[in-house]
Amino acid sequence: MINDTIRDVSITFLTEDTGIIVACDSSAAIGLKEADSVLAAPEITSAFCLRVALMEILAIGGIPKIVVDTIGGEMEPTGTRMITGIQNELIKAGLTDVMINGSTEENMETKMTSIGVTVVGTVQKNQLRYGTTLAESTLYQVGEPLLGADVLEHRDAIFTYQDLAEIQQKTHVLELLPVGSKGVAYEAEQLARSSGLHIIFDKTEYEDTRSAGPATVLLVAVEKGRVLRLTNKKIAVKKIGYFTKEQLI
Repeated sequence: MINDTIRDVSITFLTEDTGIIVACDSSAAIGLKEADSVLAAPEITSAFCLRVALMEILAIGGIPKIVVDTIGGEMEPTGTRMITGIQNELIKAGLTDVMINGSTEENMETKMTSIGVTVVGTVQKNQLRYGTTLAESTLYQVGEPLLGADVLEHRDAIFTYQDLAEIQQKTHVLELLPVGSKGVAYEAEQLARSSGLHIIFDKTEYEDTRSAGPATVLLVAVEKGRVLRLTNKKIAVKKIGYFTKEQLI
């Protein structure tokens, strides 16, 4: 039974079969305040922050139930706009029955936009996709690393919740892992390690260390000899490596 933090989520089982799963993310200096580094509507900032935590829970097989936002700014106008962004993102994800709670900063004047988002959900033991990658299975990269202003300029190239759901339904898909600030190379190693394996990249250039910002890349482990395809042709999909029991020198 898992009661631990695995990769970017924490899981504790309350019964033999049902557990609580938690994921979180934070964002700062992206908004419309004077000290922000990237100019963006507060609705967009909060939506992408929520996206990261939602993707982490959904990819591992959890079901989001509660969203908690901690907004480092005043309710009006920033907080209200950020909550609207959260509500809109939940609609995009098809999660209209998720509860929202949170807090704002009303005691101090802030000059930089910031928000933290925590998502709490449930997970069934038989639905948990963790440590299910097999030796000789292949690794696919869905999407490309995007950060800051590039996220706003290339939103059509970012995989959606519908793309994630389509991938999860494929019987030859073994495991999924969203990539954020630590980059493809780091998360691929984590994916391999979860199953006691090693990752071998097809090309050195695929050992990408660039930040993928608000989960703009999804790593997908696929059964040996099978190909991963997406209906959404706007999203880049490429095979970048394979898993092995022994590390090659």
